[in-house]
Amino acid sequence: MPQKRSAPENLYLSAKEAAAELGVSLATLYAYVSRDMIRSEPVPDSRAKRYRAEDVRGLKDRRLAQAAAPAQGGDARAGLSFGSMPVLDSSITLIADGQLHYRGADATALARSSSLEQVAALLWGCRDVQPFTRDAVPALSPMLEKLTTEVATLPPIVRCLTLLPVAAMDDPSIYNRTERGLATTGARLLRFVAAVIAGVPPSDTPVHEVLSRALTMGDKRAGDLIRAALVLCADHELNASAFTARCVAGTGATLYASVQAGICAAEGPRHGGFTSRVESFLTDMAHRQDLEDAVLTRLRNGDPAPGFGHPLYPDGDPRAIALLGMMRETYGDDPAFLRAQRVIDVMAEAGGVQPSIDFAIGAMSASLRMLPGGGLAVFVMGRTAGWIGHAMEQHRTGQMIRPRARYTGDVPR
Repeated sequence: MPQKRSAPENLYLSAKEAAAELGVSLATLYAYVSRDMIRSEPVPDSRAKRYRAEDVRGLKDRRLAQAAAPAQGGDARAGLSFGSMPVLDSSITLIADGQLHYRGADATALARSSSLEQVAALLWGCRDVQPFTRDAVPALSPMLEKLTTEVATLPPIVRCLTLLPVAAMDDPSIYNRTERGLATTGARLLRFVAAVIAGVPPSDTPVHEVLSRALTMGDKRAGDLIRAALVLCADHELNASAFTARCVAGTGATLYASVQAGICAAEGPRHGGFTSRVESFLTDMAHRQDLEDAVLTRLRNGDPAPGFGHPLYPDGDPRAIALLGMMRETYGDDPAFLRAQRVIDVMAEAGGVQPSIDFAIGAMSASLRMLPGGGLAVFVMGRTAGWIGHAMEQHRTGQMIRPRARYTGDVPR
């Protein structure tokens, strides 16, 4: 008689069990879940959440392997995991001690007054070249103008992915790989992406003004916030989209191709597209009579509000702190911002977790009454400066990125 198969009792862990297994707080566990490093699933016949034990133990094993690895070596798999050992050299961005620096300059300080163009020149390492001249404005061919009109009703990100390959053919110096050539191409490319997102002709108007007119009513307070958000989103070291942009650049492809690849990676819901999850959450909270209870219920069920916690910033994301602080100064009495602040207060007190830049951008989108997807548009626009910088740096190395895979398939016969 066949034996009855036993239930996989060790398949799932509760939130407390998962946190204990990893030796972290519940807040850190929720940060891992929000970044899709650990899968969570609903408990049958309940609103609570449970966590995949294999994910928890796999993350624990990777952390232990990383800690035990020699300073210059270790398991290659750890080099491709979130927040693990570096896999290549870069002089663009430093994340250390809970702070973010662009070539040695504090990103949150730059966000107070710098434009995206100024930060782009910094990220690109332009010491002897001023890339953003009045002449560095892309000229559209009749074919590109016609195509721009035809795709005008599509979402901004889709428009970018449609028009970038055609714009690359119109750029007269796309293969000029000198320092001046790369910088000039980068400036035209940045301004082109801004124009496509805003649905206007390319110009030398500051990027934050272009986006402010398109995404909001265009008042100066909104323009300053969008400018700061663009600067804070400009780069974040070797994230998924930056790594993708570098891989494409390493093949010898153009800056346009690298930016297109970056956008493809960024629009995923685990990356830049995460801002859309925050926007949807805040829209839902606007219709709740008891907001605090709604947030607490999610916490009790192991499904916290999206956009909280970041593995690289256990004490709080400095980008979110800076942007939310500026919003408090100018939109502190706005109903949408007050709702977002109430969510932050509940999550801090009950969950012990702080907002990330994703939540801050979502709160900004709600406060400025942007259309759905506005947060992603701001993220992509800001990060375009970083993708161009990483592509330039990869071009300078003359190397192609080609990691090896650890084979786990069938043994050859």
